[in-house]
Amino acid sequence: MVGSSLTDEEDYRGRLECEKPYRDAPEKVGIFATRSPIRPNPILLTVVNIITIVNERIYVAFIDAEEGTPVIDIKPYHPATDRVKDLEVPKWCSHWPKWYEDSADFDWQAEFTNNQ
Repeated sequence: MVGSSLTDEEDYRGRLECEKPYRDAPEKVGIFATRSPIRPNPILLTVVNIITIVNERIYVAFIDAEEGTPVIDIKPYHPATDRVKDLEVPKWCSHWPKWYEDSADFDWQAEFTNNQ
């Protein structure tokens, strides 16, 4: 929940870089490239697959958010406005899945430097 998360501390809101969070990343990484909850702006945009809606509660497959994070808006996905044709990702994460559906089978835990 906003205000109750360990990452929602005032001193975290000024961070623009972090130490190497992923095994192939450079020693310092810009905080927005990490998808970290420790960021100047605690609002994040992510794509999810809605599994079902029951009694006004929306159930989704994998979501890039902490448990209890409030959802402030929901929009439909439109390929014409929500995907980018010509893009470049950093070399250190270029082996990550290219599509949302492939992320479920990817070994994300092996990507982090603190995967003990």
